[in-house]
Amino acid sequence: MAEAIFQEIQLYCPVCDANFTQLVVLHKLPKGFKIDSYLADMVERHNHQAFQAARKQAKSVDAGDQDAK
Repeated sequence: MAEAIFQEIQLYCPVCDANFTQLVVLHKLPKGFKIDSYLADMVERHNHQAFQAARKQAKSVDAGDQDAK
């Protein structure tokens, strides 16, 4: 059985104004597969609200850690 080939790709979301990392499986793609349109669709489909909430929470945790020092 062949091993899947993963590639980590940095995508930019203009709605979130941030870069995010996405793992893409590049194993046995069909002929004529358009990776650019797939990645553009991935940016459109990602959950903007959840991403922004997680980013805000991570920043507040970091700020809390700095106050304790």
